[in-house]
Amino acid sequence: MVWDYYDGKILFVTGGTGIIGTTLLYRLLSQAAPEHIYVLCRGGYERAKTKWTEMLSAPAAEILTQSNRMTILDGELGDTATMNLPDDDLQMIKQKVHIIIHAASSIALNNSLRELDYTVIAPTVCLVQYALKFAKLEKFVFLSTAYVNAHLWTKSKSSDVAVEERVYPLGSNDENPVETAPHVYRELQKTGTTEEYETHDFPWPYAYAKHLAERLVLNKAALKNASDKILIIRPSVVGPADQLPYHGFTTSYSSPSTACAAAYALHPGRKINLATRCENPDKEATIDEVPVDVVAERLLVHVALGSSGCVHAVSGEKGRLRIEDWWEAFKKERRWPWNVKPVWVSKDWHSSDLHHVAKSLKIIGTSFAFSEEKTDILSEKLNSDLKLYADRSKPYSLVHRRHHIHHLARQMAKKSRLPACSASILLRKGKPHT
Repeated sequence: MVWDYYDGKILFVTGGTGIIGTTLLYRLLSQAAPEHIYVLCRGGYERAKTKWTEMLSAPAAEILTQSNRMTILDGELGDTATMNLPDDDLQMIKQKVHIIIHAASSIALNNSLRELDYTVIAPTVCLVQYALKFAKLEKFVFLSTAYVNAHLWTKSKSSDVAVEERVYPLGSNDENPVETAPHVYRELQKTGTTEEYETHDFPWPYAYAKHLAERLVLNKAALKNASDKILIIRPSVVGPADQLPYHGFTTSYSSPSTACAAAYALHPGRKINLATRCENPDKEATIDEVPVDVVAERLLVHVALGSSGCVHAVSGEKGRLRIEDWWEAFKKERRWPWNVKPVWVSKDWHSSDLHHVAKSLKIIGTSFAFSEEKTDILSEKLNSDLKLYADRSKPYSLVHRRHHIHHLARQMAKKSRLPACSASILLRKGKPHT
């Protein structure tokens, strides 16, 4: 039912060498029968092959690098629709492609809004405007983030903030945030910021940039009477795969929890300051870490079954982690003779008094109850072999990402001018998948 939809389809994918894009391509090529997939990659086939070979086990990499149903186009996104592609390629895409999956994005959370316009907003706007001219377009998929609505934390009194699968207005409640998006975007382009960003407390500029990009995508589609062709997928904190391409698939830089574990393992002190308003944060605060294959599966299922609008790709209330379980997993990777105790303080999540991990991730100490209603409705109609939910049947563990934690710890030690051997001495070791 799901995979049959992709029979004979032609897809165009950006961000195909990232962790989500790689998982999507693997799933499509190993499970479905699309006619062809075109992947945009700066550097073309050789660069894509190198990245997939470095990221994946040899058998999984071969499925991508040896496929005769996939072509790597040497180009890049920017503020024009040409993507630095030859005109023949552009016209071919325009005439043949049925599905666009836009997974490419900067992950520099704290870059300025002007920088994020160049790397997130403008490329997305250009691509969707171009896509809406495609003769056979069935779906344009935009990979956003569940934290586009993280500003709701500071507006709510609850210690567990409910977030629905919709676009929240940043002005008055009767404002249509999709209609106001072009005006707001012009303000950003002119001044480098917007009034609504300055008056709402987002954890990072990145979250607001994605919020505005979502609205602009929906606005462009509405003007063409094509809102049903837009699907926005919102992953939460992306983690290693549960099953696909194989258990534990990840990269060193793709999971915030991996970076947090590395920083925790290197911390020489006995305490780490973290911000919260929860009365019992160890049990009330949560981290919504979603396996990357759950993100990919939800995207592909919702495309196949005709979903539109915003869809959360999260672990949700059933699968999110309590902070104490997250923290316990960190402890098992650390080889200091003492553990680090979290000290919870009533501070703003931008406070300079917090540990650098909390100042970077910022959502430590919060809790979001992301709605999964759209996926719950679909799952009732489908068979159980689909990977739509995180597997929490076993205790949370970082064992399968030890190699990546170790790699990041070495980089952190170098920046902190710690001895080069610090990571090897202070962390448990693991091996990469081969």
